[in-house]
Amino acid sequence: MRLWFVGSVACAAVLGAALASPAVSNELMLPLAGKVASYAPLDDHGGSVPNVARGQSLGIVCADAREVGAAVQVVMQIAHTVGETATGYSAVLATEQKVTDGTVHVRVPDVPSIAQHTVNVKVYVTGSKGTHSCYGGRVRII
Repeated sequence: MRLWFVGSVACAAVLGAALASPAVSNELMLPLAGKVASYAPLDDHGGSVPNVARGQSLGIVCADAREVGAAVQVVMQIAHTVGETATGYSAVLATEQKVTDGTVHVRVPDVPSIAQHTVNVKVYVTGSKGTHSCYGGRVRII
């Protein structure tokens, strides 16, 4: 009986700590009708790809971006989706960005011929522990 009680208390403590700590995963957040909605990263096995306009801001949750003083870059790589025309480049570096509490807020660049293309969003973080990356999913730039 005593062993069961100790085991139950330990389980409750672990569960409480897990629920109290913020869940950090890589996800993409897009503003929709004045609100921010989050999307889990999509894999290449299907699913809907959210649309985002050039000049619109979006956020990518990345645990590695929490390190103070880390260098953060967001790369939007052209996904070469069937039916999309060639752009003449394979990726775009998003330069307008701000990091707040593990979320990288970035403005979609307004570069020539990126509209009507699907991109893979990736965040690269270089800090004291080396360089790490977070996959933010796919978006279609409209």
